[in-house]
Amino acid sequence: MKDHPLHNDPSRLLRYRDSIYASDLLVCAIAYFDFFTFLNEGPKTFDEICDKMRIQSRPADVLVSLLVSMELIETREDRYGLTDIAATYLVSNSPNSLVPYYNSLKNRPQCMEFREVLQTGKPAGWSSKKEGQDWMKSMQDQAFADSFTAAMDSRGAFLAQRLAERLNLSRHAALLDIAGGSGVYACAIARLNNHLAATVLEIPPVNLAAARSIESKSMSSRVNVVAGNMFEEIPTSYDVHLFANAFHDWGIDSVIKLAANSFKSLASGGLIAVFDAHLNQFKSGPLPVAEYSCLLMHSTEGKCYSTKEIGDILTSTGFAQIEVTNVAADRTLITGKKD
Repeated sequence: MKDHPLHNDPSRLLRYRDSIYASDLLVCAIAYFDFFTFLNEGPKTFDEICDKMRIQSRPADVLVSLLVSMELIETREDRYGLTDIAATYLVSNSPNSLVPYYNSLKNRPQCMEFREVLQTGKPAGWSSKKEGQDWMKSMQDQAFADSFTAAMDSRGAFLAQRLAERLNLSRHAALLDIAGGSGVYACAIARLNNHLAATVLEIPPVNLAAARSIESKSMSSRVNVVAGNMFEEIPTSYDVHLFANAFHDWGIDSVIKLAANSFKSLASGGLIAVFDAHLNQFKSGPLPVAEYSCLLMHSTEGKCYSTKEIGDILTSTGFAQIEVTNVAADRTLITGKKD
């Protein structure tokens, strides 16, 4: 095998997993809502789509971002209309319609779950588990918390190293990895910053899984774990707050609260670092992020936010000097400073 940097880049492997729900959402939009036939009547605003389709704004936003990224719909000022390929093949009364082809898959469990999520705005069971709970409730079960934390740890083995290489913390002393899961990000950052004290904040019982994971990495002497609820109070005495893959699990009101809590407790001159899969400012891609957002919308209260949405939230809660940095695998680092 030739020595090539792409051989050690698992980005496409992450995408295969993260995009798994996107096709089901597309089938749902066609089979249960005849979405493209509706738009063929004429361009519609986002509010008109929600109102006429009787779908909730959070899942509708994910659906629209996916279809724009797939180049099946396009924006025309403040309205959405069909692209030529969608008008030709995805409208029910088109002579070239593929709608019956998509309809044949509408009884897939995930398609039916998406119909309910779109209509209610409430997440379905994690991984479409029958009689399962959504992600937030499932995380209160120790066995699920251990399994989920291990899964995120395996993804973080690649992403945490890339983040640590791009995040300059030479002028900072103490990092709090908020909702830090397995601690894989705190560990990677601590390894590259010997001067830095690192702590993971997690809610029970995830804090116990985090402590075990950190110990398995032989990093217990460098990375501490504290139990707490980030929505209630964030510990003080830190000059860096890291939210790695955390905001995407929550609705926008919760994200605003987390940013506000961070600003309140962060030391003066401190840094907030938001690492996640973000859509671009226009919500027209990248396609892998729009696909990943479908999974998050299905099973959590959140979605993938755009760089503009996060930047605006940070600014509105008091942060300044907002910067966006591309890291790896369609993940983006957004930073802000507390003056």
